[in-house]
Amino acid sequence: MKYLLLFIFIALSSLVGYAQDTSSSEVKTPKPPLKLLSFADPHNPTKASIYSAVLPGLGQVYNQKYWKVPVIYASMGTATYFMLTQRQIMRDSNASFRALAAANKSPDAFAIKARDNARRYRDFAIISISAIYVLQIVDATVDAHFYKLNIDQDLEAKFNPTPTRFCTLTYRF
Repeated sequence: MKYLLLFIFIALSSLVGYAQDTSSSEVKTPKPPLKLLSFADPHNPTKASIYSAVLPGLGQVYNQKYWKVPVIYASMGTATYFMLTQRQIMRDSNASFRALAAANKSPDAFAIKARDNARRYRDFAIISISAIYVLQIVDATVDAHFYKLNIDQDLEAKFNPTPTRFCTLTYRF
C-alpha cells in the first residue's frame, strides 16, 4: 500500500511539475526582482513595521513622528525598572526562605504573600513590556498608512436646534 501511494504521488507530482510553454510566438520579458527595502519607494507601512520590530522607535522616526520615541523608551524603561525591582525582591525572598529552610524553620504567611505579590507584579511588568513593544509596532504601521492623508480640508459640523425640530445636524465637506 505504501508503495502504491508513493508511486501515485511521484506520478502526479511529475505531471504537475512538468509544464512547458509550447508557444514560441510570444516573447516573454523577465519580471523585475522584488524590491523589499528600497529608498526610492514611497512611504511603506511594511518598512515602518520592520524598522519598529528591529529597533523600538525606529518606525516612528521613519514616519517622522519624533516626539513618540521618548514616550516609547520612557514607558519601556519604566516597565523594565519595575520588572527588575520586583525580580530582586523575589530573589531576596527566596534567599531568605532558603536560609530559613536550612535552619529548619518555615516562613510566615506575610513573607510568602509578599513574595507572591512580587512575582505577580514582575509578571505584569513583563506583559507590559511586551504590550508596549507590540503597540509601538502597530502605531508605526498605522502612522505609515496615514502618512500622506490630507486632513487639512474644511470640515464643519453644527448642531442647530430649531423650534420645529428638536435636533438637526449640519455638516459640510
